[in-house]
Amino acid sequence: MATTPTTDDVLAGLDPVQSAAVTSTAPLLAIIAGAGSGKTTVLTRRVAHRCLTGAADASHTVVLTFTRQAAGELRRRLSTFGLRDQPISGTFHAVALRLLRQYWDDHDRRHPTLVSDRSRLVGEVMGARRTGRLYDIVSDIDWARARRVSPDRLEQAAREAGRTSRAGWGEVAKVMKDVEALKRKRGVIDLDDLLELHISIALDDPSFAAANRWRLRHFFVDEAQDINPLQEAVLDVWRGQRDDLTLVGDPSQAIYGFNGADSRLLLRLEDRFPGIEVVRLDQNYRCTPQIVTTGLDALSSGSGSPPPLRSTRSAGEVPVAYRFADETAEAAGIAQIVPGLRLPMGRWRDIAVLARTNAQLPPIKAALERVGIPVVVSGSAALDPIQVAVRAAAEQTSRERLSTWSRDARHADTEATDEEMSARRRVADAVDEFLAEGGRDGLGFATWVRTARPFQADSRPDAVELVTFHAAKGREWFGVVIAGCDSGLVPHYSAKTTDEKDEEIRLSYVAITRASDRLAFTHAAHRNGRSAQPSAFLTRLPVAPSPEPPSADFLEGQRRRRQPVAPIDPLTTAIDEWRRTAARVAGVSTAMILSDRALRAIAERRPTTLEELEAIEGVGRSTVHRHGEQLLATISRSSAADRGSDPDRRTSPDEPR
Repeated sequence: MATTPTTDDVLAGLDPVQSAAVTSTAPLLAIIAGAGSGKTTVLTRRVAHRCLTGAADASHTVVLTFTRQAAGELRRRLSTFGLRDQPISGTFHAVALRLLRQYWDDHDRRHPTLVSDRSRLVGEVMGARRTGRLYDIVSDIDWARARRVSPDRLEQAAREAGRTSRAGWGEVAKVMKDVEALKRKRGVIDLDDLLELHISIALDDPSFAAANRWRLRHFFVDEAQDINPLQEAVLDVWRGQRDDLTLVGDPSQAIYGFNGADSRLLLRLEDRFPGIEVVRLDQNYRCTPQIVTTGLDALSSGSGSPPPLRSTRSAGEVPVAYRFADETAEAAGIAQIVPGLRLPMGRWRDIAVLARTNAQLPPIKAALERVGIPVVVSGSAALDPIQVAVRAAAEQTSRERLSTWSRDARHADTEATDEEMSARRRVADAVDEFLAEGGRDGLGFATWVRTARPFQADSRPDAVELVTFHAAKGREWFGVVIAGCDSGLVPHYSAKTTDEKDEEIRLSYVAITRASDRLAFTHAAHRNGRSAQPSAFLTRLPVAPSPEPPSADFLEGQRRRRQPVAPIDPLTTAIDEWRRTAARVAGVSTAMILSDRALRAIAERRPTTLEELEAIEGVGRSTVHRHGEQLLATISRSSAADRGSDPDRRTSPDEPR
């Protein structure tokens, strides 16, 4: 029989402020979650806590996200708490579409065709005029629709907002009208039409509005700093006059104003929601103090004040800046910098190079490939579905719950892609194999995956990732190089107004706080044949000697480095993988679970009792109390695997605390 979840399970591993956010009884709550503060963990556990305590009915709860991937991740995390019913998790558009489809069916109406790509329609109406201007006009239309601005009011609204248009607002307004005419002719609607249609039907049909309010009663909004006026209007229609809303976000990470988002929702909370309670998560568990300080220094160059954010980690390396002659030398230099960011036992995919624009990435990719460093250009949705499923399984805190997860993972999910369902079923098969071998819980499964490697062919490639600043949102790496830190790129020259410049500064902050331990910046004195000045925040960082272009010796060294000259200690690897999984489940950094030095000492001395473990320098009584049995079990399994025998499996405690 499956283990019944308790509120203690929900609160396990949370710090006092996180716990206060999860357990708050305030009907209106805003959680201002600084970078690396465990935002998703707190949001998920607040939903679970309210449902488990009866403060919210899971079947009438909706969690609104901004991407399908985020909604899927929230569903997977919520599934670990064994709620009787699963809340609705989806984007504003997905939830609105679900409600409208029911309305159309109830009234025996035809479902209109939904067009998700506005640029295709814009390209059609522009015809020969589209060359070189399509992206600019689509961007302007996106902004106007998100702000609920009609073509006739476009120029005035843009002037009031301080937004300029490369194509000219008259041309944009004409294209908007032509696109609307084309959609009417074809009987299609786009995503913004979907939300506007939902609002208009709710206002015209009280029974539709009442049905929605009955269905949706408890609201949670993730990444609330990215909400736009159109989405806010839909939320108001759903809520009516009810106060049952949790907003989670960070104004310092608002980076989609160019697309119509309005971060002021989190800056005018008291005006918008009188009596709202605000909880601030101001402890960063991801980054070293030096990286947090660098990020806050970058924010301080904007018009606002940096948030009160502090790292919980011990001191790390000071971020450094590299100066190069031009963009060609910069790309070659990055190829020299990247290997130094990687730990001796680390993986290439723990390193990323971030750039403000996509155009900067190809020459960096070529430079890395020339010296034999594996590289991949990633997007914001570059999440390996196998690894996502393994992570969900790893959060199961008992054998029974892991078995239940395996069964549920095989059931069809209408919002999952074929690739995601295939991945879940493959992981479910592996879970069954693990349990048949005597496996105990999700943490043990995650360690077993690293040893047995059942998904090696499907795993994300071990390669340095090249990512734009925007696509890096929500990601993290051990080491990061932020390329092209020239004034004009970072912040981007397209930012003209104060709001636009502030958003560019926040974008730099987001990029900086993607690094957990090691961080480097690069700047070119000349770019595209023109002289360039370093970004303002670089002046406060130490300048490192610029590495020379790759030499023959360096290339040979890289070739040899790719060929293992000595086997990696499997026990060290096993403990490191356990530590990573434990840190991810607990929502803290790996150093909070076990330091690198203590890890190496444990692998060297191979303790077999709790007393021997506690005697190792850097471990201590607290670590033994929380994780001792798990560590000894990991050591036992790894040692047994080395001997080629069945491991002596120990009973692991519940989720790391």
